[in-house]
Amino acid sequence: MPPRRDSTQQDDATPPHPPPPPQLTPYERASVDMLFGITRLLERQSERSRKSHEEDVAERFHKQGPKEFQGLQIH
Repeated sequence: MPPRRDSTQQDDATPPHPPPPPQLTPYERASVDMLFGITRLLERQSERSRKSHEEDVAERFHKQGPKEFQGLQIH
C-alpha cells in the first residue's frame, strides 16, 4: 500500500506558485508571474526530450519537405 500523503502537500511535478508580496506594483506582479510561467515552460521542455539541438533542427528540416524551398537558389 502506498504511503499516505498529507493533504496539505502539493504534487511534486507542479511546484506551488508563491504569492508575490502585496507591496509589488502591478507591473512587478506581472513580471513575477511571467517569469514563473517561463520557468515552468523551460522545466517541462528540459524534462520532455533529451534530443540534441542538432537532432531537433535536422528533424524539423526534414519535415518541411522540398515545397518549402522552391525557388531557392543554392550555389
